[in-house]
Amino acid sequence: MADISRRGVLALAAAAASSTMTLPAMAAPAKVPPIWEGQKMYETFAKSGHGFSYPSKATGRPKAYVAFDTQCPDCMRLLERIRPLHDKVEVIYCPIAFMNIHSDAQGAMILASDKPWEVLDAQHEHFRDEGFRGLRYDITKISEKLRNYCWDNSKLHRRSGCRAVPYGVFKNSKGEYVPFDENLTTVELAKIFEVKL
Repeated sequence: MADISRRGVLALAAAAASSTMTLPAMAAPAKVPPIWEGQKMYETFAKSGHGFSYPSKATGRPKAYVAFDTQCPDCMRLLERIRPLHDKVEVIYCPIAFMNIHSDAQGAMILASDKPWEVLDAQHEHFRDEGFRGLRYDITKISEKLRNYCWDNSKLHRRSGCRAVPYGVFKNSKGEYVPFDENLTTVELAKIFEVKL
C-alpha cells in the first residue's frame, strides 16, 4: 500500500464527509465516491451535456441530470422508479458509453429521435428480450456525431468523479448538490427532489 500523508488522509476524509453530509437523512445512494463533485457534475452537464427530458405541461419544474447507459439494468430500474415524478421534476437523461460496444450506438439512436423519451421507453420495454438487450440498430445508419455526444457525456461523468451508472445530481432549494441512483425508491427520490407524490 502506498504511503499517504496525514494531510492527504484528512483531505480525503473531508471530501468524503462533504459529499454525504448534504443528503437527506432518510435516503442516500448506496455509494457516493469520495472524489464525486456534485456542483461540477451539475454545471458541466447543464453547459455541455447532451440529453433530453420527458415532456410535461408543468412549468418551472426543478431540474436534475442523470448519466445512464442503455445496456445497464440498474439504469432501467432508476427509470422505473423516477418515471412517476416526470411531471414534477425535469430529469435530463444523458446517455453515456460505459457498459459495452452497444452503449454509444443505442444512446445515439435515442438522441437522434424527435421524441427520444419514446425511444428510451422502447429500450426499456425490450431490455429483457432474449438474445439482446434493448433495441437493435444498424451501425451504418448511426450518426457518428451523436455517438460522439455519448462519449462527451461519458467524459463529463468521469471528470466529475462518477464511477458507476446510473448516477444523477439534483440542486436542491438550499443550493446543495445531491446525488441519486437506482437504489432510491420513488418516495425517497421525491424527498430528494423536494416534491410531493
